[in-house]
Amino acid sequence: MTISWHGFNYFKIKNTDHTLVLNPYSLDKSSKFSKIKADVVLFTDPSRPEIKKYESDSFVMDSPGECEVHDVFIYGRKVSGQLIYQITMEDIKIVFMGEFGHQEINSDELDFIKGTDILIVPVGGGDLATAKEANKIISHLEPRIVIPSCHSAGSGKLKLDNVESFVKEFGVKPDQEEKLKLKKKDLPQEDVKLVVLESQ
Repeated sequence: MTISWHGFNYFKIKNTDHTLVLNPYSLDKSSKFSKIKADVVLFTDPSRPEIKKYESDSFVMDSPGECEVHDVFIYGRKVSGQLIYQITMEDIKIVFMGEFGHQEINSDELDFIKGTDILIVPVGGGDLATAKEANKIISHLEPRIVIPSCHSAGSGKLKLDNVESFVKEFGVKPDQEEKLKLKKKDLPQEDVKLVVLESQ
């Protein structure tokens, strides 16, 4: 499995057979992306699929529910009003927090996303979660790998905090990677791993 970041909250998750794309749009309303080719496209903002930047045969999900597509299990649920996704691929559980903001997560909602292997969470503040709020989410979920999103790098003209503010708050030395490549056996078993991806 390979996870790459394409700025803002736009990620691609690929293996040898399939490609999933998460939130393939800009947040500053001026940056543009080329058309994408993917088996599955997930949107956490239901107004965004109108952009039509994906192939016509892509499976698109933009609302709560669950499905299985090409041996990939996807669960979408509103958590404190924000749609988030739990994705299981190659026996690795990924939780994508989308554009989660300043909400509190109750215990019932935590049960849905606990036990995650990889957490992708916004950290840049503004309308989205701050470094401190992201750190609180992480402490509840205890994922094995954390990937920050929606920070100043790769966010066009948005005024967001830089990822270093989150790194300082989190207190874990990050691995800087162009892309994250891993298999189930590569997941850390004890300490959480922080991976800061370069925008592609």
